[in-house]
Amino acid sequence: MKKIIKNTLHSRMVMSLAGIAVIVSIAFVKNPSNEKQSTVFKNKVSQPLKNVDIDYENYIVDAAKSTILKYKSGSKIIIPDNAFLDKSGKAVVGEVNIKYREFHNPSDFFVSGIPMTYDSAGVQYQFESAGMLEIAASQNNKPVFANPAKKIIVEMASMQVDDKYNIYKFDSASGNWKYVYKDKVIAGPVINDKQNDEKALSASGNNKRKNKKNETNELPVSFNMPARKIETTADSNSIAPKKSNMKNFHFDVETDSAEFPEIASYKGCRFEVCPKEKDFDPIYASVTWNDIKLEKGRQKGSYLMTLSKEFESHTFETVPVFEGKNYDEALTQYNKLYSSRKEKEAKEQRVSDSIYRLLNRERMDRNAFALNFSQQQTASNETQNMVQRVFVISGFGIWNSDCPASLPKGAEFAATYTDTLGKELIFKTLYLVEKGRNAMFSIASYSRLYYNPKKKNILWAVTSDNKLAVFDEKDFKKIKIKNDKCNIKMTVIEKPITKSYEVRSILNI
Repeated sequence: MKKIIKNTLHSRMVMSLAGIAVIVSIAFVKNPSNEKQSTVFKNKVSQPLKNVDIDYENYIVDAAKSTILKYKSGSKIIIPDNAFLDKSGKAVVGEVNIKYREFHNPSDFFVSGIPMTYDSAGVQYQFESAGMLEIAASQNNKPVFANPAKKIIVEMASMQVDDKYNIYKFDSASGNWKYVYKDKVIAGPVINDKQNDEKALSASGNNKRKNKKNETNELPVSFNMPARKIETTADSNSIAPKKSNMKNFHFDVETDSAEFPEIASYKGCRFEVCPKEKDFDPIYASVTWNDIKLEKGRQKGSYLMTLSKEFESHTFETVPVFEGKNYDEALTQYNKLYSSRKEKEAKEQRVSDSIYRLLNRERMDRNAFALNFSQQQTASNETQNMVQRVFVISGFGIWNSDCPASLPKGAEFAATYTDTLGKELIFKTLYLVEKGRNAMFSIASYSRLYYNPKKKNILWAVTSDNKLAVFDEKDFKKIKIKNDKCNIKMTVIEKPITKSYEVRSILNI
């Protein structure tokens, strides 16, 4: 087991990052007055932040063959043969392009711009979601349609385990959600049945997946992050120590000698991001990751490090390095280990029977390790209480597993909104989240603010110049209502936002 070690460099990183990423904006905007709090606005899909959206996963399938596609969250898209029709109602022949994406938390809901309000009997509610998806299909850039006799099934991974949800489909023409049926849940852990999925995809022979690499910027800094668990692939050969280049990013990681003997035997080992690595982004420093995976890299002596959190993961190449005295000691130790290993190998050459016995023993150990890891992974999934929610796709578009919810209550006041320098702010919509509830409350008229002071709240909006203005849970604790009035002093994030995970990192939801 490995964990990130805290050190003095971490505090310097945080200050450096904050100095670059978070600058108070001086913006001129104004808040509308004499309005009651309302959530009424025209329902249409419109991203509140320009050029920021949830990316699609793209697949190519053979329309004549049954297929199981796997999404990064663990969800499965089960496509029967002849599931697609053209506009005349005839079965589609040949390759079909599938676009698919999911939305699992308030940050996703916000970035997507998909309306999360629902009208029922003249009353407007907000949706509390167990997960939302969008699926589309086309051939030669022309839309194809779902075959009602051959319905696609989506088994979507969800961390919301309650049975209070319904399935809705968004009608883009009317701007309303249409109730479809009571949600169907497959209880129990969502286990990555990789072997069965690969057999299904191999049998169909038609799954091609397209991925886009993330663009990155370089910003030399050292940092560390907490982690609950780290998966590893062991390599028993020692590696020659390298000197650290302080212009590059570094990770301080404590390793277990049983898993990484080639690294753990040294003191002061750090993992340095390869200078030409394109898949690393400085924003990862501001995210708290749940899992870290190390495995053999693309080059000798390098390691692929994967950071993951819920439905987001990033992989980039690193090399173990040392500084100053640690490097000198590591080099001396390596030379001793190298000589010792060479002597041992020479002896093993003279006793080939012993080699065979050792190899057989190693195979048995690896099998035992694989079985133990599988059992631990299953137990880990069970503790996450994940379930699968079943969507029967009768038509392509946006689908949601939701239950209607009312706006928070408990406290209210007449609100004005400014940045930290006192400049008034105006927005089209204000967004409120109670942590612990998978709902985002969209507020179109906000001269009076309603919230539950017993909950951890976060409030945000987008300014007229496409910047995020945030009022977090610490700010909520400082609210002082006087004569039924209070000014909400919001921090405007000056740093341009271009990726959806940057929003989630800033909002910390």
